[in-house]
Amino acid sequence: MTESWIKRWLFTTNHKDVGLLYFFTSCYFGFIGAILALLMRVQLSVPNNNFLSALYYNQAVTMHGLIMIFWFLSPIALGLANYFVPLQIGAEDLAFPRINAMSYWLYLAGGILAVLSFFVPGGTANAGWTTYQPLAVLSLGTGPTLAYLGMVLLAASVTLGSVNFMVSIIWLRAAGVTLSKLPMFTWFMLFTIIAMLFAFPTLIAAFVLASADRIIGTTFFTSTGVQPSILWDNLFWFFGHPEVYIVLLPGFGIIANVLPQFTGRPLAGKTAILVATGLIVVPLSFGVWMHHMFLTGIPVSLQGAFSVATIAISIPFDIITLSFVESLIRGRVKFATPMLFALGGVVLFIIGGITGVFLSSPVLDRVFRGSYFVVSHFHYVMVGAAIFGIIAGIYYWLPRMTGRMYNERLGKIHFVLSFLGFNVLYFPMNLLFDMPRRIFTYSNIGDWGMLNGLATLGSFIFALAQILLAYNVINTWYRGPIAPANPWGSPDLEWNSHVEGMTPAMDSSVTPPAGGWIGQLATASDVHGPSATAAPGGHYGHLSSRPIEISLGALVFLAGTAFYPGPAGLGLMVVGALVVVYSFWGWGMDDLHDKFVVPPEPEGDRWPFSAVPKLKLGMWVFLSSEVVLFGSFLGAYVFIRAATAQWPIAGSIHEIPLGTFNTLVLVTSGFTMFLALQSIRNGDQRKLMAWLAATFVLGALFMGVKVAEWTNLGNGGFILANPAMSLAASAYFIVVGLHGAHVTAGLLLMLYLMKKTTRGFYTKDSHEAIENFGLYWAFVDIVWCFVFPLFYLL
Repeated sequence: MTESWIKRWLFTTNHKDVGLLYFFTSCYFGFIGAILALLMRVQLSVPNNNFLSALYYNQAVTMHGLIMIFWFLSPIALGLANYFVPLQIGAEDLAFPRINAMSYWLYLAGGILAVLSFFVPGGTANAGWTTYQPLAVLSLGTGPTLAYLGMVLLAASVTLGSVNFMVSIIWLRAAGVTLSKLPMFTWFMLFTIIAMLFAFPTLIAAFVLASADRIIGTTFFTSTGVQPSILWDNLFWFFGHPEVYIVLLPGFGIIANVLPQFTGRPLAGKTAILVATGLIVVPLSFGVWMHHMFLTGIPVSLQGAFSVATIAISIPFDIITLSFVESLIRGRVKFATPMLFALGGVVLFIIGGITGVFLSSPVLDRVFRGSYFVVSHFHYVMVGAAIFGIIAGIYYWLPRMTGRMYNERLGKIHFVLSFLGFNVLYFPMNLLFDMPRRIFTYSNIGDWGMLNGLATLGSFIFALAQILLAYNVINTWYRGPIAPANPWGSPDLEWNSHVEGMTPAMDSSVTPPAGGWIGQLATASDVHGPSATAAPGGHYGHLSSRPIEISLGALVFLAGTAFYPGPAGLGLMVVGALVVVYSFWGWGMDDLHDKFVVPPEPEGDRWPFSAVPKLKLGMWVFLSSEVVLFGSFLGAYVFIRAATAQWPIAGSIHEIPLGTFNTLVLVTSGFTMFLALQSIRNGDQRKLMAWLAATFVLGALFMGVKVAEWTNLGNGGFILANPAMSLAASAYFIVVGLHGAHVTAGLLLMLYLMKKTTRGFYTKDSHEAIENFGLYWAFVDIVWCFVFPLFYLL
């Protein structure tokens, strides 16, 4: 029985199980981040304190920010989304269950790397959560490298999850669930996913470049030939400002979902809210990143433009807030716990938004930027509004998840203490606009001691209040009174999905067993087969070990990378790589032998992509994020070229004839891949196999030439003391190496496709995998058509 329970939670691909894993794991990381915050507040509680040294304080600040933003605030929202978005759209599960599970395990693997960084000699990252370069890259020790590689894994997890959610919301909606009928939480998650999809690839690029400087000696952020701080600022804040809304929007979506149920009237201005949110995500959130760079010496004209853009982005939020307020004014408000936290989130956002308007001015930004005024603004928006909205969702959906009712009185006490503690913690910081925020101790100047002591008191009130939430959730899950089928009278599908074939945990009218549905174990004998059921509510019910295996391999490989070039590091890299290869091979074999089968989805509302198959839609969405990924690396390269006074002339490093030959080889492989696709469209499997083989040979030839180039350049001392040469080497090996990794992945996929071709899997009417791979291979070709002239001809 215990083995079955462990197998379920390690190998599950069910959206509810994965949602619960995200939820409880993010709470664990939130606990770590809270402990770090309390340590910081104790240090700042009185002047001239020596509770923490400067190094330990900086480590606490850095990892508190990284853990809270990346491993707590966003993932806890993803946990709720995993659980409820499929229910709200009437789907059985997310589009790609194994990728959903892998997203979670990669997230956890990244978090493990970040936490492990505390326990290596020298400690963890200590350059601030924004990891400004070159300060961060020059930090000594392996700990910062582990933390940065953890960020890379996290960003990869988010990218995969974004593809999965976007395809699910677009393609898996049940019949009748049109876009206009989507609940607000699902709408806001869709907007959040769009922002994630295009923001996180830039974060991957930033931390790959920083990690490469630390591990293999590239010089992106250590060369005197460029402005490394400006390069980092552009990469980090192009991601960083959308991240504010990535954290905030799920909480707003919950508030928009909750308000109608407790005001007794429809949400005011729903269409206006959706339009405003769409404007926030695209294009405004990606168009204001330079307002974080007012003090970096950017031209005054740019400062003015980004100041206007920053003010402009406040207008959609005004529309959303006014719609919330109008809903309250016209309704008859019931002050249940979810409603109280929703109201608290709106109030805290208004306070944070008002302080943010001051920071849009370049003049005022110079005054406030380095002070605790910014800390207050940041936390009112990203923590106050976001987490209060999330907690509202926890109380709102707890009866749906457990079938039991939480303690209302305890919930209200939790709200009062949380709201009081939060404001006692952060409001005094608005008055500390003259206190620098990047100091670990301070002299007894003015009211600094009193205001910091008050803030520290508030931090403990707010932190201890969350014990009430934990107790209420656990007590509800196991001993709470039976909840009504629809306690809030909501019209949304997650409360009213009484459909044929519903499993007990999907049906809110079924009385839960003791301990709630989470306590039920898998009972199927064939956990891999199409008829398996993982648990009540485990409507897909498949278990797969491949997601956790791949993530474990990636964890071991990157841990080894952090310790490279030592023998232990190299050994870990080899072991990790072998585990990843074995796991992907097993993934392919599972598919080949139908060991993991996703049942076909019933025809639903798929507008506006009704004619696009699910896998092709997934490929297009994935490639759109890949465009941003390569664009970030190539953009960094162009920035370096533009900022460097002298650059090696074309032909002095790379052999143009050899590069031209290799380009023709890869372009030809694109043509042979097209012929392979045309062959199977005509039903000719033999020609399909022949053209796939030709494509493989050409791709392998391309990679062979590329490896020979890398070897010759490395042996020839390509990385020299000359800064321009060193930068040219750094950019070449990283950017061309990234493209080479994509080509190598394509070659491995081709072997799999050829294996399936020999077994007759592809026919004239069924060859979607060939089409999708053709898209991927065409993308690889197109990227090289940009890389070749940039590195060889210009």
